[in-house]
Amino acid sequence: MPPDNFISCSGICKTFTHRVMPSVMLQDRLLRWRNHRETWSRTVLQDVSLSIARGEWVGIYGPNGTGKTTLLRILAGLLPQDKGVVERKGKISCFFDLSAGFHPERTAAENIYLNGLLHGISAARIRATIEAVISFAGIASHRDLPIKCYSTGMHLRLAFAASCMLDADIYLFDEIFAVGDLEFQHKCKDYIAALRSNGKSGIIVLHSLEDLWRTCDRVFILENGMLSQADRLVDEDT
Repeated sequence: MPPDNFISCSGICKTFTHRVMPSVMLQDRLLRWRNHRETWSRTVLQDVSLSIARGEWVGIYGPNGTGKTTLLRILAGLLPQDKGVVERKGKISCFFDLSAGFHPERTAAENIYLNGLLHGISAARIRATIEAVISFAGIASHRDLPIKCYSTGMHLRLAFAASCMLDADIYLFDEIFAVGDLEFQHKCKDYIAALRSNGKSGIIVLHSLEDLWRTCDRVFILENGMLSQADRLVDEDT
């Protein structure tokens, strides 16, 4: 990996294989073994190569089901690739499945505290940022309620705001502008702009080429398992 790259991958391939008729019962496997031998396979990534330099922001665009999230998970080390090599340098912060690990019976402050501890943040720093996280998420009116009482949007806003406590070198965002209303989306964009101004690097997955070009230095299109660089569609002055 070149010294200024935080993440690079080369020749990444990934295929998912499932049984057409899955079974968890032993008797079905014994009596209907012929049916259970049939499998379904789909290759979602084919010979994908990508590198992210220090301070660079890269966007990935593509229809649903084209493997964008799969690629992010492989880059983050959360999912193994079938072929290819991934090299990582520096600390990575992932913004997908944001609310994983949140306890529905706990309040916002309690979940912020537990989430921070799970990510290795000191207790003192967590306590100092709880109020800021609640304010950023816009959930002050529900702060004393268990998060099972939250709407889906409120839940996602809290999870995103809690994740913003994490300091990293490179950030991976999966459809991050879909976590709330327009006002909160502007907060997300301001947060990303602050990361860029601080010299951080990032990869953003979105369904909007226009938003990607407004945020990123380079944009790639993932389609039919292949990654190709996109031409700039938005004027530089927009």
